Amino acid sequence: MLADVVDAIVKDPMDIDEIKTLRNTISERLVSAKDSGDISNDEFLSAGKIEGGLGIIIAMLENEASSEEIHIHVDSIVERIRAISS
Repeated sequence: MLADVVDAIVKDPMDIDEIKTLRNTISERLVSAKDSGDISNDEFLSAGKIEGGLGIIIAMLENEASSEEIHIHVDSIVERIRAISS
């Protein structure tokens, strides 16, 4: 799943619908994993930051922000994913 997020946000051009779908999937999986006790509160919050970052990228794409601004947020999300994955 996290590899899918990285793939979606580093490609050019980004597909906003793909990013929206991934954000929604992450949200659903996080709630399910939290409710079932499969992830800790800290893991839930860390992954939630990625979900929130995707929301920011979506808003930036919808508002036609510059690619430089968007890539600042992309780099931040990729960093968070690497931190979670290691």
